[in-house]
Amino acid sequence: MSSLMHALAKDGHIVDLYVAKPKSEAVATVIVLQEIFGITDHIQAICQQYATHGFLAIAPALFDRIKKNIVLDYSSIEEGRDYKMQLQDEQVLLDIAAAAATAENDLKVAVIGFCFGGALSYLASTRLNLNCAISYYGGGIAEKYINQNPLCPIMYHFGALDPIIPSTDVAAIQSNHPEGVFHIYDNAGHGFNCSDRRDYHSESAKIAFARSLEFLKMHV
Repeated sequence: MSSLMHALAKDGHIVDLYVAKPKSEAVATVIVLQEIFGITDHIQAICQQYATHGFLAIAPALFDRIKKNIVLDYSSIEEGRDYKMQLQDEQVLLDIAAAAATAENDLKVAVIGFCFGGALSYLASTRLNLNCAISYYGGGIAEKYINQNPLCPIMYHFGALDPIIPSTDVAAIQSNHPEGVFHIYDNAGHGFNCSDRRDYHSESAKIAFARSLEFLKMHV
């Protein structure tokens, strides 16, 4: 079951939330962090996927601070990057925290992010009170956040064929934060988890999801 809700950030901003609930009582909350394309059908499908496995899944509309209801197709990369550049990390962290605060019955909270959201998942792990974090092909971690230390267990998924995130970046993250769990997918590029993208790689996506589920079960 899915619905739209709202959360109030500490600076007074109201952020829209896409929420997918399990049929029975939730085992934990998963905050799903978007790509640069907004709360797309793909992000909604991820929320629903985790809900079927017993999680309360919440995707905050992070571009709401710029304009409501921004959803782009996957060819609008430059427009999505422009929106991303208009956001400040502190604002995004407030919105993630606001989404997490809506968790029912003091459930444990994890974040899982993709691309832009993958970097934010890492950032959130260094700044917020979370039980664990999962980052899919998070671009910009090595450049912007590598000196900030995760405060919770974190898992990374990277594609070996990713033209956006070089292997040297992945190696730098692994060298600086060896406590993380790293998975590199030999036949996958950037965005390999998204069936709406050219780089979708179904086998890698299935393996990554199974590993993510197991990681969540260990920590939440």
